Amino acid sequence: MAIGWFDFFREDGAPTWYGENRTPVVVDLKIAIILSIFVIPTLAFLIILPGIRRNRCVSTFTFLYSMAVGATLLVTIHHPCWHQGKVHIYSLYRKDSSARLDAVMGVSVGLHHVNITFTSSSSLDADAIDAVDYDRPANPPPLNLNYNERFEFSDVRSMERELELSMKKGLPYPILRVIEYLSVDRAGFVWGRQYRLAGYYASILLWVAFSCWLLQFLLLCIVPHQYAQMTVWVGAVILLADLVYAINTPNHLHIRFPGPRNEIAELDFHFSTCFYSTLIAGICSVVYGSILCFLQSNTSFVFTTFLSSELDEMCVARKTPRSTVDSPTHTVSSCGGCGRTTVMEMFAVASIRSQGSAASFQSTIS
Repeated sequence: MAIGWFDFFREDGAPTWYGENRTPVVVDLKIAIILSIFVIPTLAFLIILPGIRRNRCVSTFTFLYSMAVGATLLVTIHHPCWHQGKVHIYSLYRKDSSARLDAVMGVSVGLHHVNITFTSSSSLDADAIDAVDYDRPANPPPLNLNYNERFEFSDVRSMERELELSMKKGLPYPILRVIEYLSVDRAGFVWGRQYRLAGYYASILLWVAFSCWLLQFLLLCIVPHQYAQMTVWVGAVILLADLVYAINTPNHLHIRFPGPRNEIAELDFHFSTCFYSTLIAGICSVVYGSILCFLQSNTSFVFTTFLSSELDEMCVARKTPRSTVDSPTHTVSSCGGCGRTTVMEMFAVASIRSQGSAASFQSTIS
């Protein structure tokens, strides 16, 4: 029998079958892409670090700190680890069966979605399987279950649609129970609505903080003496986002399951990695920016890095010696009385310097 071009892996004319390939989710690709955006510039900076000759310590700390804050903001917006809970249960696998599973139930709530994990840790209860009606074939659940399901709550009816779809897919009963708790929105059972509102407002504030972070990084390169003020603003917005999320998050959500020793196992929730990461980033930003503001306003400290442009040299406020204060020829460039020039004056001075350099070059040639 001749084998045609498209007969490989076919049997008796049936469609091609490559075998079952059940692989668990190991890495979140979106989070990996976001981290690569910050890891690649950081590695490039570490490679060129030995060649930096001026302001090495300040430049290294400032750059690594800025990359860490930016990565924290973007990762926490998309990662579902703001409110988390885990419990060891001994529950039914399906509603129409008396067979029970010894499993670990975990719920991770993010700003826009919730991840539910369900992992079996042992075999089925033999007595419960024997109690099944022998007139119909027993259909026990498979062993070594490893569920990791994501459900979106972007709008008001999204969790109800997710519950209906999950029932059609035949997900385990404990997962359906958690979705049912989050889909109810009446008679005081508003946990899903509270999570949706908390995630909505916190996400908006975190995007505002990320926009301020971009402006902060731009100021670091162009106008470094304004970097400290913007750092304080970034930290303040991040802390406001955490405060809004903590206020709107439900505090009395307890989901009960049968425990492994005939007791009641409660799934309690607590703040998790993303919340504390943004909290630390906000506090560090406020403290670091406040220290820089204090040093710039009360000492002769001038904040500069190797990324700073030379156009900012005329904008930095410096201490004036007392011997020159009373001198009639003493002049101080002003920017609203703060001892700094404006940005327009800075570019004007740079233009005059470039023209002078061009004229001296022409005279040298002639």
